[in-house]
Amino acid sequence: MSEKAKYRVLRLSHIHNKLWEEGEEVEYDGIPGSALEPLNDAAIQAKAAIKSGLVITAPVSANAGSESTHTDSDLEKLREEYEVLFGEKPHFNTVAKTLKEKIDEQRQKLGV
Repeated sequence: MSEKAKYRVLRLSHIHNKLWEEGEEVEYDGIPGSALEPLNDAAIQAKAAIKSGLVITAPVSANAGSESTHTDSDLEKLREEYEVLFGEKPHFNTVAKTLKEKIDEQRQKLGV
C-alpha cells in the first residue's frame, strides 16, 4: 500500500468538503495547490509532478472556444478536479469549457 500525501494547510482551504484552518494537517490525494505544504515523500512527489508538468491541472487549448479540442481524458480529468473542489460530481452534460470556468472560479475563491 502506498503512502498517502500529507500536507500542512498554509491558509484557509476547502478540502474534502470541509474548511481547513491554517496550520492543520490533511491527507489529500488530489492536485495540491499553493495553500498546501508537503509533509511527506508522497506529497513532495505530487508537488514535483505539478512543477515538472507531469500533472495537467486543466487543459489549455489555443482554440478554447471549441469543444472539439478537448479529449475524453481531458474531460474526465476536469470532472475529477470539479468533484474534488466542489465535493460533488458535475452534471453529466456539462462541457469541458464550462467545467474549466467553474474550476477556475472556485480555485480563485479558495486561493489555490
